[in-house]
Amino acid sequence: MLGQLRRIVQDVAQEPVLQSALAGLVTSIKQALVTECCSVYLANYEQQHFMLMATDGLNRDAIGNIAIGFSEGLIGWVGQREEPINLAKAHLHPRFKVTPEVSEDRFSAFLGCPIIHHRKVLGVLTIQQAAERVFNEDEESFLVTLAAQLASVLANAEMRQAASESSPSQIQTGQLKGLPGSPGIAIGQAYVLQPANDFNAISLKRADDPEKELAHFYRAVKITKAEFNRLAERMSGHLPPDALAIFDVYHQLLDAASLGREIEQQIAQGWCAKSALKRVVEKFARQFDDMDDAYLRERGTDIRDLGQRVLNNLLDTEQRKIKLPQQVVLVAENVTATMLAEVPREQLVAIVSLKGSVNSHAAIMARALGIPAVMGVNELPLLHWQGQRLIVDGYQGHILLSPVEAICQEYQRLISEDAELNARYLAEIAKPSQSACGSAFNLMVNSGLAIELETTNPEYTGGVGLYRTEFPFIMRSRFPTEQEQIELYRKVLECYPDKPVIMRTLDVGGDKALPYFSIIEENPFLGWRGIRLTLDHPEIFLVQIRAMLKANLALNNLHILLPMISDLAEVDESIRLIKQASFEVSDELCIELPKPKIGVMIEVPSIIYQLPELAQKVDFCSVGTNDLTQYLLAVDRNNPRVAGLYDAMHPAVLRALYQLAQQAKGLQFPVSVCGELAGEASGVLLLAAMGYSSFSMNSSNLAKIKWLLRRVEMSELALLLPEVLACQSARQVRQHMQRFLDQKHLLSQLRA
Repeated sequence: MLGQLRRIVQDVAQEPVLQSALAGLVTSIKQALVTECCSVYLANYEQQHFMLMATDGLNRDAIGNIAIGFSEGLIGWVGQREEPINLAKAHLHPRFKVTPEVSEDRFSAFLGCPIIHHRKVLGVLTIQQAAERVFNEDEESFLVTLAAQLASVLANAEMRQAASESSPSQIQTGQLKGLPGSPGIAIGQAYVLQPANDFNAISLKRADDPEKELAHFYRAVKITKAEFNRLAERMSGHLPPDALAIFDVYHQLLDAASLGREIEQQIAQGWCAKSALKRVVEKFARQFDDMDDAYLRERGTDIRDLGQRVLNNLLDTEQRKIKLPQQVVLVAENVTATMLAEVPREQLVAIVSLKGSVNSHAAIMARALGIPAVMGVNELPLLHWQGQRLIVDGYQGHILLSPVEAICQEYQRLISEDAELNARYLAEIAKPSQSACGSAFNLMVNSGLAIELETTNPEYTGGVGLYRTEFPFIMRSRFPTEQEQIELYRKVLECYPDKPVIMRTLDVGGDKALPYFSIIEENPFLGWRGIRLTLDHPEIFLVQIRAMLKANLALNNLHILLPMISDLAEVDESIRLIKQASFEVSDELCIELPKPKIGVMIEVPSIIYQLPELAQKVDFCSVGTNDLTQYLLAVDRNNPRVAGLYDAMHPAVLRALYQLAQQAKGLQFPVSVCGELAGEASGVLLLAAMGYSSFSMNSSNLAKIKWLLRRVEMSELALLLPEVLACQSARQVRQHMQRFLDQKHLLSQLRA
């Protein structure tokens, strides 16, 4: 049964033409369940109905012609209830709708199952039989499981079909929905960087020039055969002859008499080289998978390995030929700091990431650079849109593919409006950071990605509230030396003379990986990250602290911030190591070192309940709202499946922040906020109402936040806070804040 399920889903995923995929689907299900009829209806939300899209058993003339309203018939009932409906006498049920055109009079038994993707009903899958019976548990389980697996495959089937049937220049305008990662709008060309070289990343696509595609394929085969020759030669002294024979088998499979001929035929039928390779390799691999003999089943692995090598060489050849466009929309499975470094900043206009969510590291980097980003676009075929024109709407989380000129002009108008708003904010950048009633605020910047880009107007900021030291580590192929770190940190400290620069010690793990220090964990956000890692490797921690202390000489504006603290013992051990590093530097240089202030990140909920003891050990604390929200709500902020549950405006998060502010005030313990919430209009107003007065944010948000704070009275915020804290959901909180901003006539001037 499991093999049948896998094969049906694979067949649907491989077929680029939606109608053909659905036609094959219903026939496969009918045969697998030995029933008399199988049909699939797809939802049309504009017309509010389910359309019969494929059937094996009903009148085929009804396909594409019969629509059933969302509140009509058994199909509508399945969609409304969002659960299977299993009836022995469907024609006698009060919800049964007589539709003569489909010719279903002879069927009594009915089992309908909704196809649901991200809480949205995409369609209904049904099986029917003449005999009056309830379908058994195994049959119902099969259909439910199949519908769940098909949901993601069908979610963007229409978009994949439009793309596969057209050449790149003919692709029609379409829209993909992701998650808003960084506000703003940009128009540019897609540049796919470091694609995942596997067949799952390949969307089937046709090509206009078969001869050119054949040449690509032959070149990749030639390179692959040369690789096999080198491998065989290298291993000849270490493996017996029968084991080396696998390389001869690979050679034979690539020849025209075997897989090679099939691939050539696919290219001749109009498929591009990658698509032809995918179709043939997956076809043969599935045939081997279904064989009873264990030895023959293993040959499916050989086929996939062979295809993978050819695919890698095809992609490498294409990647080398791609010229970097003038306006780059960087598209990747997971955007990293090293990827960003490969694109000149003046050419990078937007980011699209298949994985991640609004507060993933890639989104934070995009906001630091002040460019729009859309995250969690699961259905986007990674390699499919290389070179295509895109509009990236970071406000709504939309991506427009190959937009027509009229749409581009409309979005260009919105881009111009954004520029006007930013100019309005910047006009007040030199004015004091205070409320309309004169209450002072300290506005600092988050930095770390590119200090030269993040120090615009440093004289109008209160310093650096968070310098992320992990970026220099991530963008190297090894741990930076002490001298390299000294030079980096000195440069940052010198940019803000006489102002505090809060440097967070190395914070990797979770979604921030070092390419040369792999950490493989099942649950990385609850694992070996932040201070946990560096305390386990004091040689890394001590070198970094020594570099910070040396960079601080004669400047004395360094503050040290400890990340991911969950226990006071971690604070004690960190302070001990900082004292050790200070003693070593003093002894080495024969001077008395200035003592930097030491702070702790408040991001693990446990430390909130140890604040009185913490205040006796360190000089200040800084709230990281991104991780604090993640841990309070038990939501992986990188997982788009639960992205809707992650919200820093959740009442529990706001109440925790308020409790923390009140407790810190009573202890006279300095506290600031350096998380993304401080850079949001509604967020900073609520934080100010709670009593926070020191905020650190991306430099691109600082002018806007200063402009906003100068237009509110603290008395207004004091009245607003109890109403917001009484809200029962994040949605209610946001609605409340929108009403407040609208009443102040500020909402229209704060698009982000």
